[in-house]
Amino acid sequence: MKLTRLLTLSTAVLALLVCGMVGHITHNAWRRYDATNAGLQALRLTHSAMVAAEKLSFERGPVNAVLGATGATVDPALRERLRVGRAITDLALLQLERELKMQGAARVAALQPLHTALAAARATVDQLAALPPPQRTPEKMQTAISQMFDLVPLALDAVTGYTLASERVYPRVSRALIRARYAVELREYAGRMGSTLTVALATRQPLTAEDHQQLQLLRGRIAQLRQQILSPGDHRGDDAALTAAMARVDDIALGAGQRLVAEVERDSRAGRPYAMDTNQFALRYVPTMTPILTLRDTLLHEAEQRAQKDHAHARRELWIAVLAGAAILLALTLLLLIVRRRVIVPLLHATRAVIRLGNGDYSRDPSGLQRNDEIGDMLRALSTLRNNSIERQQLELERQHLIEELRVRANTDYLTGILNRRAFASAGNQRLHAARAHNATLAVILFDLDHFKSVNDSHGHEAGDQALIGVTAVVRAELRDGEILARHGGEEFVVMPSHCTHEQARILAERLRVAIEREPLTLADGHILRVTASFGVASASGPTAALDSLLHAADLALYRAKRNGRNRVE
Repeated sequence: MKLTRLLTLSTAVLALLVCGMVGHITHNAWRRYDATNAGLQALRLTHSAMVAAEKLSFERGPVNAVLGATGATVDPALRERLRVGRAITDLALLQLERELKMQGAARVAALQPLHTALAAARATVDQLAALPPPQRTPEKMQTAISQMFDLVPLALDAVTGYTLASERVYPRVSRALIRARYAVELREYAGRMGSTLTVALATRQPLTAEDHQQLQLLRGRIAQLRQQILSPGDHRGDDAALTAAMARVDDIALGAGQRLVAEVERDSRAGRPYAMDTNQFALRYVPTMTPILTLRDTLLHEAEQRAQKDHAHARRELWIAVLAGAAILLALTLLLLIVRRRVIVPLLHATRAVIRLGNGDYSRDPSGLQRNDEIGDMLRALSTLRNNSIERQQLELERQHLIEELRVRANTDYLTGILNRRAFASAGNQRLHAARAHNATLAVILFDLDHFKSVNDSHGHEAGDQALIGVTAVVRAELRDGEILARHGGEEFVVMPSHCTHEQARILAERLRVAIEREPLTLADGHILRVTASFGVASASGPTAALDSLLHAADLALYRAKRNGRNRVE
């Protein structure tokens, strides 16, 4: 195996191993980074869902007040409170929808059941509020309240799938989300306790046995949720803030709020008139649940701080993995470059230099002549051999150049630079053989300058030479590539067109005649000279065609042109 292939294969194997290791480390770091990012997104999304659930619970307060109104018409202030409550709920749901859109359009579809149920619940409330108080039966009111109860789980369920997926990839956020959800449920069940009293307060009737049983169940669930929130876990957040928030919940929500519910229960059991209506109860009871929201926000803040810390740590680990991987790859690349430059490449250069010298290629001197080692000695010896070979090659090139120059001079007219008679004979015979092979017509145009002797006699031989050069330039400009022009002798020229019939050759000859006649020739002394030329055209085809016969026929045609007055084509 050649060194280049061996080096390439070794480099590829080593690079794959290193890239695999670096890629594995970087991939794990990226997974941790992505998991923490998913945890943060889950926290933010769950927070929006919890806020939406809390606003749905809050909307039940104005609903209870409106349903419990005793006047023939509902107080406008109560309707305004209901409108504001609904607007706040809609704003929270809009924010939740925006958060879901950021996770993908498919996520937004999870809110559709909630929007449908909310529209139905509000329609039921509006229909019931439009009825006179006597027609708002307990059953109808309980149906409306139950519909409002069902909205909160729908809001939380809209993000449950996403949060569960986030918890699987980032389990550390799981405990915090569960505790925060317990706080939301605590707020919901506390709100349901107040809503359980709505029918009795609105109708001014005692609580039923089912109502008392429902209140006891709700108290048990609230106590259970409180214990679950306070149960020990893996959290190491701000315990002081959590303890303070829980103390406020115990003092206000589970203290003052529960005492207010108990007061209504005592009045109901004693058969006494209630001291407040649904609106007054809502105004006193709803604020007692505010500490539960503070507890929820404290738990979410603790979880978000931990997630942000983990996210920052994962980002640092990812950067470290990327930079370390880049450093390893850079070090490996530098090492391979050093080995290649100091060992492999000089050997390859020496090998190629020997091959070039063997093939007669002396264009490049071996590099590395300044090296003070064995490779440098070998390269200097190769450089000496190359220089000696170049000298011999130069002598050979000079000899070839001299031979080529002699050949060109032998085939070129010294005055006009076009082919001479001997070169024309060679080129014409080659074209004649080709015409025979293809059974094509071959034409020859022979022309000379009219009264050329008088030009030499009147203006001198130098003027005659200038006239010949000028006419050559004019004819060259009129001919196409592949058409042969040669000086046949003295002032006589010959043209051999390519792929040309006799008639086409006559047309070409006429064009040349007109061009020569039209073009004035300026001599060195400034004298303007006009010359004309007589043309003879001949053509032949078939296997009997011969160049000498063509030239003889053209010469006869030229003689006729001169005899018939010159400056014409025959």
